[in-house]
Formats: sequence, C-alpha cells, structure tokens
Amino acid sequence: MPQSQKGWSYKFPGVRPFASDGTNAVSFVGEVKATPMLPALVAAQTGTLTTRTDDDTGIATLSTGHTIESADVVDVYWAAGVRHGMVATVTVNAIAIDGGAGDALPDQDTAVTVVVQTPIEINFDGDDAQSVAVFYVNPDDTGAKAHLDLQDTGDNSIVEIDLVHEKANGADAAIYDIANGDTNVFSGERITHGAASHDSLYAATLYVLVGITAV
Repeated sequence: MPQSQKGWSYKFPGVRPFASDGTNAVSFVGEVKATPMLPALVAAQTGTLTTRTDDDTGIATLSTGHTIESADVVDVYWAAGVRHGMVATVTVNAIAIDGGAGDALPDQDTAVTVVVQTPIEINFDGDDAQSVAVFYVNPDDTGAKAHLDLQDTGDNSIVEIDLVHEKANGADAAIYDIANGDTNVFSGERITHGAASHDSLYAATLYVLVGITAV
C-alpha cells in the first residue's frame, strides 16, 4: 500500500540537530498526481498599476511584448500579495483587470506582474483525501511566488494556495497531513481541475500530490 511521510528538522548553534522520526506516515489506496510546468514570463509582463478603481478593478500598464490578450484570465502579483482569476481587457499596453479573488489590489503606482493562468489537469474527491502536498520548484528563482486555485466542475474555487519555492521558508505550509489531524481544506464539491501561475522569468514545475482512500 502506498504511503506519504511528513517529517521535520531543526538546527541551532551549539546544540545537536533535532528531527522527527517519520512516524507521521499515511497509507492510502489511490494516488492522484499533477506535475505541470509553469512557463517563464517575459519582462514586459511587469509594469505599474496606473489606475486603481477599487479593490478588484484597475488598469495595469505593461510594455510592448507582454503577450496578454483580451478575455484572458490572469493573476496579478505584487510584492505584498496576489489577486487571482481576474479578467483582462487589452488596449495595446493598458491592461484593464477586473474581478477575481484574493488580496485587494495594491495602491496606485505599485509595480505589478500580470500572468495568464496555466490550466491544471487534476480530478479527485477531496472528502477522500488522506494526504495532500503541493510544491513549487523553481531553483533558478528561489524568491519567486506561485498560486494554485483548485476548482469544481462549475469553476468555483474549493481551495486556493499561495506557494513559495520548495526550499524557501514557508514551503511546508502546503503539506496537509489530513489522516493525522490536519484540517481537510479540500472537502466539499469534487475537485475537477485547477489554475496556477507564478511571477518568475524562469520556468518552474508545480507538484500536486494526493493520497486518497478510494480510487
């Protein structure tokens, strides 16, 4: 029977290292995996929020070569946050952005990066999940950020997850040891697909790893 295992380690000067013994092993019947590539962005996708109408409406002015098209569903990144699932309307380099969810748009004149979402092919019943881990791997840009939105058949968000590089501080926040007591944030309507993005000029890989009680 397949297993996942969650462990930890801790080091402090002048004291022996501490580590878990791997007792948080989780056995499951079925496995669901998705390992999509997130494409490298172009520098022209970073610009400025030149108009802020309200928390979910504004205009980002980018540079020639940005590749965004009208009706694209985009995520918008800035230093302190991300708003996902916005709809773009393009007038040359002025990208009107509207709707979405997540953080409220930042102040006018803040530097922003506008990214077209990458579709994620994944399908599982979150009620059956015993172990879920999501990793963002970008060794060429370890300070980059990523975002994953897992949705039901009606495109409603079941759970959305902010991510950092696998070795960055906070990367373990996207490991859900449900069988050993972690809250199951994936329960509810069946997850049938997802959308992801990142704010990096380098390509990266996303890993969504799910252990379930039934196939």
